[in-house]
Amino acid sequence: MPSVPEEPGCRRSRLPAEDTGRELPPRHSVHRHRADFTLRSHRGEAIPIETNLSYDTRDPLAITLSFKRDGDQPAEWVLGRDLLVEGLAFPVGDGDVRIHPDEEDPGLVWIHLEVPAGRAELTGCCRRLAAFIGCTAAVVPFGREMEWMEIDAALARLFTEDCDDLPDS
Repeated sequence: MPSVPEEPGCRRSRLPAEDTGRELPPRHSVHRHRADFTLRSHRGEAIPIETNLSYDTRDPLAITLSFKRDGDQPAEWVLGRDLLVEGLAFPVGDGDVRIHPDEEDPGLVWIHLEVPAGRAELTGCCRRLAAFIGCTAAVVPFGREMEWMEIDAALARLFTEDCDDLPDS
């Protein structure tokens, strides 16, 4: 693993999420940051929501946002790292995920998430998101993601998964 100093707030680990218990392959790591977002209700209420940002070098193109409120099960969204970066500067995305800076407050970013069951509109701190993106870029520079992808290992995992987990054709 490259020697990269951790940014304030960056928790880097050699182990993946606590639920797997398997150590990461050599050179890989998982980076986590905590960020506070505000969930905007359809009635205009601002509800604070704990958010964890996660970046796993085994999937260098993606970032996971995990939202949790008052003991509820976390809701996770996987976004493209480039989408989040671009959304800090200008409106991006269509469909399920849209990200854009706040028109009145450049220190805020809006993230709109939509599924058939509902939608969520969140605001977060651009500075915190930019710090997290900076941590990810220090480990896997933009444009070098393919060097970190282990296509053979991913295919092996895909073909060894239990057939009961796969959807019926």
